Amino acid sequence: MEIKDIKYFVEIAEQKSMRKAAANLYVSQPNLTRAVQSLEREFGSELLNRTNKGVEMTTFGEGFYYYAKSILKQVEEISMIKLQTENYIESRISIAIGKLIMRDDMIFQYYETIRARRTGINIMETTIEEVLNQVQQTKADIGIVTINSMQMFSFHKLAEIKELEMHEIGQGPLYVQLGKKNPLYGRTSVDAEELLPYSRVRLPLDYFANVNNSMRIDGKIQISDFDKTIQINNYHAIINMVKRTDSFIFGSKWQVEELKRGQINSLLLNNCDVHQKLIWIKRKREILSPQVKDFLKLFMECYAD
Repeated sequence: MEIKDIKYFVEIAEQKSMRKAAANLYVSQPNLTRAVQSLEREFGSELLNRTNKGVEMTTFGEGFYYYAKSILKQVEEISMIKLQTENYIESRISIAIGKLIMRDDMIFQYYETIRARRTGINIMETTIEEVLNQVQQTKADIGIVTINSMQMFSFHKLAEIKELEMHEIGQGPLYVQLGKKNPLYGRTSVDAEELLPYSRVRLPLDYFANVNNSMRIDGKIQISDFDKTIQINNYHAIINMVKRTDSFIFGSKWQVEELKRGQINSLLLNNCDVHQKLIWIKRKREILSPQVKDFLKLFMECYAD
């Protein structure tokens, strides 16, 4: 029996809805279903019944609910004993980010929620593959990435191999993002073929970037057709390159507003079937710290669909 499964059961019982519980816990409904099934196998009895109005506890479930609440309260009290000595000494959080230019104001908002005397906020901007590695190796508490539909299968498989949980935050179309130096700047949409004369700025190659090479953007143009490329391993430098030259990046809806502040325009790709997903990952069987939960809550408020 895992604490996480007990927590999931209690939230479902109190919300009387799998959908609402999943939203509150930042997890998918299938994860909640698996948690409840695990408890039911262990007890040999059903805990919940699905109805047209939502979810109701069985008689056995009602009895277990009060024990579950007691267990969670004791776990919380044990955590508070630890936090009383840590929260006011040092607060640390480490996030690995892949293929997303985050909003500056969100980091400032998060800082305002921290009450520790000393604070360490480590944001590591890197490739998608390295985000998976950073979280697996405990160098990052959680990882946040944007990946496209072509990469999704491989990402899911690697996450399973590395024993990581993945949770979808939202999805959206593929964008082209470019600055005033590019003749296409004033447009709202663009054909992939029109981008071929310009340089594409990208992060260093990794496994997922290589998966992209065979991806067709609009049925005709492949990523590999963009032979004019500039490789940069720093997001700030990437933004400056796009602002000061006629180069461009492939991006997502989650960075449209942030880039707009820097006078970088976002254009939709015509006839493009590729879509992108925003995902956060964590290590399985690991409870997130209060600091990470606060960060995730704020992130969801800023980015979730």
